[in-house]
Amino acid sequence: MGKVLDRKADQIEETHGRKLTNRQREFARHYVDGTRSNAACARLAGYAEGASRIQAHKLLDPTLFPHVAELISELREDRERRYGVTLLGQIKRLRELSEGAEGSEQYSAAINAEKTISSLGGLTVDRRETSHFHAIENMSSKELEDRLSKLREEYPQAFIDAQYEVLDDTKDGDTPVEKVEGKDTPALAHDAD
Repeated sequence: MGKVLDRKADQIEETHGRKLTNRQREFARHYVDGTRSNAACARLAGYAEGASRIQAHKLLDPTLFPHVAELISELREDRERRYGVTLLGQIKRLRELSEGAEGSEQYSAAINAEKTISSLGGLTVDRRETSHFHAIENMSSKELEDRLSKLREEYPQAFIDAQYEVLDDTKDGDTPVEKVEGKDTPALAHDAD
């Protein structure tokens, strides 16, 4: 799709008198692929994680980015011509399969076809992303203290030994300001090579 994308983008830039950025081109490519959410397409195109949902919404708004909307439309049409597959054709075929499976009392197959129809229609998004994180909110106080002690032993350079004193002399009634006194973090050993 690279050459087609570039050719279509060049034509659209000429028509609209506006340049398409690499991110906009990549967003359109991923969006037309149809396998990811709008925000995921924006992230894959290089937009920031926190702004990806908003950026995707803006890019899909033809009043804000008519050249991006036109590129998406052109890429979809090219894909449909190339593969002989249209969105409406696929939905119609899946509907027939769903009804046939339901008529044969194969409910699992019917449900799977309906899920695919919902996904193609944009009603649902398949989110099989695995998240690898440590849920500290599910740890007890003792577990947190133990984990912190272990981290302190493994990475002493990341911790500052200090004594803290809470001062309650704020003038505006906000929360107390903390005063920190202590020694600096030990210098990290750097490889001389």
